[in-house]
Amino acid sequence: MIGIAPLRWMLTVAFGGVAAFHLLRCLRPPAAWLSPVAEHRLSEMLHLVMGLSMIAMIWPWGAAVPAAAWIVIFMMSTGWFAVRAVWTPRGRALPVFFATATATMVWMGASTPGHASAVGHSGTDMAGMGHAPVGCAGWASALLGAYLVLAGFWWVGRGMRVGGPSTATTDAVGCPLDWSALCHGVMSAGVGITLLAMA
Repeated sequence: MIGIAPLRWMLTVAFGGVAAFHLLRCLRPPAAWLSPVAEHRLSEMLHLVMGLSMIAMIWPWGAAVPAAAWIVIFMMSTGWFAVRAVWTPRGRALPVFFATATATMVWMGASTPGHASAVGHSGTDMAGMGHAPVGCAGWASALLGAYLVLAGFWWVGRGMRVGGPSTATTDAVGCPLDWSALCHGVMSAGVGITLLAMA
């Protein structure tokens, strides 16, 4: 759980917006999809689950979900994107990134303690994630978080066509923004910030 209320609400809005985007893509796949629609729809569903899972993890009621459940969910997602990276004859960079990003979420689920360390009634406790990760584990969370935040900036730049037009995730020719890339950037940065809050 994140005890800093403004940060928690900001991340909730960000993850909620990303989840809504992927839900729409599940219900109405873009015409530009070149691979089998079923594979893309499954990928979009996993992105949707990731967004909803992150919302649950940053709120107190998310503590009701056992850590093992998070680990299983994230490991399945990591496995799917790893398989896609192997199966994809070209353009492996995207599924490889998704596999590494979901693998960091496996780490988050495994290293986040029970959320009993929420802000105390006196208001004097440290507001933030449960800070069980110390030493090497804390450094690992910080490095993974920094990686995802930096990747988030790259995705946002890609979505805003910084450095030239992007064609990998473009849904319509001439669209000024690549909303898919922007959502990946928001998700990546949000998970990175959450990990940094744990470190």
